[in-house]
Amino acid sequence: MKNKPFVLIIAFLSFKAIFAQFNFRQHEVVAGDDVYSIAKEYGTTPKNIYNLNPTAKQGIQPGTILVIPNVISAPEIPVNGIEFKKLKVKKKQTLYSLSKKFNVSIDDIKKYNSFLNTEKLKKGDILKIPFPAPKVKKVVRSLNKEKSTGTTQIYTVKPKETKYGIAHKFGITIPELENMNPNLGEDFPIGIQILVPSEIKKEAPLERGTSKKFQLYKVPSKQTMFSLSKQFEISRDSILKLNPELKDGLKSGMIIQVPNVNFSANNLVTNTSLSNKLHNFEPKNIAILLPFGVKNYTGSDNQFYKNHLEKSKVTRLSVDFFAGINIALDKAKKLGITTNVTVIDTKSNENIDNLIVAKKLKNADAIIGPLYSKKADQLASALQAANTPIFSPISNKVIKNHPNLYQSLPNQETLQNKIINYVKRDSVSKNIIIIADAKHQAQKKLLQSTFPEAKILDPEDENFITITKLEELIGIKEKETKKNTIPNFVFLESDNLLLVSNVVSLLSGRAKTHNITLFTTSKSSVYDNEAISNSNLSNLNFHYPSANKITETTDLDFHNAFLKKYGVKPNNYAIRGYDLALDVLLRLGASNELTELNNNYTITEYIENKFQYINTPNKGIINKACYVIKYSENLLFKVVE
Repeated sequence: MKNKPFVLIIAFLSFKAIFAQFNFRQHEVVAGDDVYSIAKEYGTTPKNIYNLNPTAKQGIQPGTILVIPNVISAPEIPVNGIEFKKLKVKKKQTLYSLSKKFNVSIDDIKKYNSFLNTEKLKKGDILKIPFPAPKVKKVVRSLNKEKSTGTTQIYTVKPKETKYGIAHKFGITIPELENMNPNLGEDFPIGIQILVPSEIKKEAPLERGTSKKFQLYKVPSKQTMFSLSKQFEISRDSILKLNPELKDGLKSGMIIQVPNVNFSANNLVTNTSLSNKLHNFEPKNIAILLPFGVKNYTGSDNQFYKNHLEKSKVTRLSVDFFAGINIALDKAKKLGITTNVTVIDTKSNENIDNLIVAKKLKNADAIIGPLYSKKADQLASALQAANTPIFSPISNKVIKNHPNLYQSLPNQETLQNKIINYVKRDSVSKNIIIIADAKHQAQKKLLQSTFPEAKILDPEDENFITITKLEELIGIKEKETKKNTIPNFVFLESDNLLLVSNVVSLLSGRAKTHNITLFTTSKSSVYDNEAISNSNLSNLNFHYPSANKITETTDLDFHNAFLKKYGVKPNNYAIRGYDLALDVLLRLGASNELTELNNNYTITEYIENKFQYINTPNKGIINKACYVIKYSENLLFKVVE
């Protein structure tokens, strides 16, 4: 043990020697850092960082020391008479303020920082600011071949070659090519020498790039810009910014760059902690519109309120929801976000237009409510010109899309896609069976189109399935074990209590011998009926999509604060109010405009709910974040995705 200090010193010196030999760098993680932003700062890729720092895949915390690989890139020399100044974006800096400060246009800043075509500028971003350089006779990038490594080589640009063509030729994306050659401008002169990967690949893989937010996509026949926009939930303008070559038209067989639709589904991105990104501390004007139904009562008789709460389920819901919002307001205040709150009782006969005039809702930074989708639609339409953000709290029904209406609860299509994509990733060598009643034929067709090899088991008289027909699909060998059978994935699409009870009971009796897992794209209330055994659902590892997760123990800070303030434990509506309100407040504090955080990779999660707002092609805003829940052993609910 006496030699321990000496051994530590030798190890440290050896580590430093390795750093010096290969010219690696060290980076100390600070609040707000993520692997993607660090990769951008050092001109490398997240994959390279993960290769040298495997534990970073589990997340990085402030104070962590990362090893950053040496990236052989072109020297910082003038390009077409342009030099660059590296800049780390500070709080409250905008593209407009930077353009004024450095006397350069916003378009030029975006031109040399291509990620700004798809992302909003944020604190910590590393920018290349262009400015005029001394005149040079000829711009030629000269790279010594000795700088080539086992992973890169020198490449001379040939006539008619483009960034897109070269990136595709070497199996990389345009952002990767630009990261390897940071001084590469939009002009692409013949004879210029650049760095490229050492191995040429005939076809680019489907998922490459410095960011897993994007993937390469081969355009099929009959694809149009409209269908492409709808498929990947991205505007036509954004597609063109990602793929400038499409200005000449979209053609079958082209390889283009699109958002990675499986980015969050495959857990390739971690949840965003907005509390670490707060910078907008201006007081927030928040309006809360809920149907308490007591606005015309002016007495002081507490018994009136008691009776009213007992009679009105909507009032109880509103009170619980509002109680959760109050705790969120207190939490936000501790984080430095102050609020001016206006509470309005939207009794059933309330006129929204009068509310706008009376309470000046146009000036609100955000409105939570109204509760009913019809009123939310009415209010969003009235305030659309003012672009006032309105959050529909507990309804996932959409009457009409508005660019200022946030559907905070995932809609049915989102939930369906969640569970279908989950099963699809594990559907190889599975016996898929679809059971659907007449009311759920749309779901049946969707499942058939996704799983064309699936078997159909139609109910008898809409109320039951027979053992004979079931055994025709899964087999009759009662002595089989799960190890000896092909797994059976069964989709049950029905809200008919008789049918659901019958199917669950029959399947559960064969779960151990036939390896059966039960799924549904929509868990209706019939599954909570006493006629449906939770033990049977647990035997079948029942999976369903859900807007919220069920927590065994709630957040202690929230739980204790709620108990202290109200003397009771919070229910699901109180938790929903807390989660939604806190998310809205943190989004306001972490952005200059709420829409900055509407994208496929900003995902926030709280006690029971998570939020991932995106702008849809039809000018709506929906929440894509939801869960896949499983009935596991011991009758416990488990979040599997």
